[in-house]
Amino acid sequence: MGQPGHGGYDAEEEAFHQFARGVDPIAEHIRELAGGDLSGHAELADDAFSKVGNEVGLSAAIRDATRQQIGELNGLADSTGLMGQAVRNTWNNYQVLEDDHTSTLRSTWDDRA
Repeated sequence: MGQPGHGGYDAEEEAFHQFARGVDPIAEHIRELAGGDLSGHAELADDAFSKVGNEVGLSAAIRDATRQQIGELNGLADSTGLMGQAVRNTWNNYQVLEDDHTSTLRSTWDDRA
């Protein structure tokens, strides 16, 4: 699409596809971290740090903080996945625009002939 140095824009199809393919596993990995590595801390028993830990709220504080982190990681995973989809959509939009412009230019040229 386009030619560098000749105006317009230049977009490499494979770069778009490669980026989008690379983002999907990252989103999934983030989601796995939230659901696996952190999930055990979100369910700490009240007495996980002894009776004193329960009385001062340490277990509850760790549970709450972990649940918040899990929620934020899930949000990040969602956003990362959406970014991949946005890149796919951008490439599709570039193609549609390029095809429309090509068609318009050919039609205009044919009308002149």
